[in-house]
Amino acid sequence: MLASGASMGASCGIKALTILPGVVNDPSNLSLRREILSYGTGQMCSEMQSRSVPLRLRDEDPVIGRFFPNACFLQTLGNDNLFIQFGGVGYAWTNITKRMSFEASAAVEYDHDFLMDGDSMYIYFRQRSTSASAFKTTMVEQPVAASVLGLPGAPQSSQSYADTFGAQVMKSQIARGFTVIRHGDGAVEFGLGIIDKGQRPAAPYKVTDTGHLLLANERAEVHQNQREFVGPLSVGSGDALYLTVSLEGAPGADVLVVPRMVGDGWLKSYTAAPAPTAPPGRTALDEAVFAGVTWRRTVPLDEGQYYLVFDNTATAGRTQPTAYAGDDRAAAISYAIELGDAP
Repeated sequence: MLASGASMGASCGIKALTILPGVVNDPSNLSLRREILSYGTGQMCSEMQSRSVPLRLRDEDPVIGRFFPNACFLQTLGNDNLFIQFGGVGYAWTNITKRMSFEASAAVEYDHDFLMDGDSMYIYFRQRSTSASAFKTTMVEQPVAASVLGLPGAPQSSQSYADTFGAQVMKSQIARGFTVIRHGDGAVEFGLGIIDKGQRPAAPYKVTDTGHLLLANERAEVHQNQREFVGPLSVGSGDALYLTVSLEGAPGADVLVVPRMVGDGWLKSYTAAPAPTAPPGRTALDEAVFAGVTWRRTVPLDEGQYYLVFDNTATAGRTQPTAYAGDDRAAAISYAIELGDAP
């Protein structure tokens, strides 16, 4: 749940470390590797709070929600492990609750290390202890009593069920640790658990070498009357987003790009109320995508931060979900986001 590790090692120059990979990877040189990583630890909290983390039940499953960190504290312990306290808000979808919003926090001690594989740095964060974790549901779209759903035990609300379910998932995922892969070109990949050197997280697209920086390569499940907020995405002066999207399961969906000042308010309303609302300001892109067609766009943007939003509602975009009795026809969306020079 800590994508912040993506920045670690950047300042030391990854390509310089490829000169002597045997020395760097030698198990006896842990202190050397931690000294190298220390150059990036000061950036971890700022990096963590500048991005979101996709949520899945299993590694091979599509994204069902997002976690947005908004608080972070980092401390290096006497044993040189990292102690990280973080908190934030998010949303997720389950067939029992439909959309639920939540607040979550944790305090975790991580043993950290890295190995080089060519010009790629595999940074490992292994959980050593979790001194505290909390999960609180703040909104449930479909508040149905657990007794009606046939859940065991005394009747409980969907919110109580979501609290219990969310806390269990959070605890189990923290225990897995995580891996950040930072490539020589600056591209970053993130995966829960320990990913062996030379392996890659599962991704829907094989991205060709275009010289662009890969920001995301994921598959999300966006149910009827739901949307997915990807980002924030940082765009520099003279840059453009290069988007590749394909759709299955639903006839169509919408792709929107909104400035962060618009997206932050839109996200807040999405996590506060069951009914999805229209964007509260201008959009930089608003187009429809349809099943069976690979959609590609180059979107030049002013310098700043943006959200990429996949919408399967009637309150935004150009399409409207088709109603099927007992079947919401979730939009299974595979997408790649790259950053490069504007044409």
